[in-house]
Amino acid sequence: MKKVEKNSIENIDDNLFDKRFLFEVFGVSKNDTQIIFMEDLLKLKKNEELEKNIWQKYAIYSNVYSSRDELEIFKNLFDEAIKTAKKIHIVWITLQEELDILEKYYEELWFMREDINCFRVDFSRVLISASVKIENLMWRGSDYKRMWEKIYFIPPIREAGEVKAMFKWINRWSIAGLYLWDMNQEKQDFLNFSLTNEDIIALNLAKVLSYNLKDAGLVWEEKEIILNY
Repeated sequence: MKKVEKNSIENIDDNLFDKRFLFEVFGVSKNDTQIIFMEDLLKLKKNEELEKNIWQKYAIYSNVYSSRDELEIFKNLFDEAIKTAKKIHIVWITLQEELDILEKYYEELWFMREDINCFRVDFSRVLISASVKIENLMWRGSDYKRMWEKIYFIPPIREAGEVKAMFKWINRWSIAGLYLWDMNQEKQDFLNFSLTNEDIIALNLAKVLSYNLKDAGLVWEEKEIILNY
């Protein structure tokens, strides 16, 4: 088996050809950085009139907690953090426009590597960092027709373009974290597929599951998962 560290992959037993990878996973956080859950703030913006109709037209759900409201919340949090120099971590963003704002901020701090077209963000030095939720990678708007209430998450599952952007953010190293919370076989299979298909490479996955969050100053109850590549 191999342990995926922050910048390397190392064998931890004598089986050099084993395709199992051990990852550290972020758990419960207790720290000085303010953690803000987009879910809590979006609930205050719920469109109750649209909610009455979600059982007649499945795709309406994505607008019960609209992308417009999510973006407005994000901008307000971002502006306040910059104004007050307060370090925050926003849990679960789903929109490319949010990452465009973050990436512009990271560029201004000289964390963009033009030679590889990726960011090398020192998350210990930034005021704002953000994470995505694994469910927002696993599903997209077209899945509402098949899944209905099974994917009625907050923030909602967004359209395919937003999902594609989230993978891009992870691979450009501008997203700090990927939250799993309760692990199950469905999530395990998704991560295995993402590794095998190289949608997310192993070192990048290790960073968003653990090491970026450590750099951001978050403290947690450590867990581990084993994935097959």
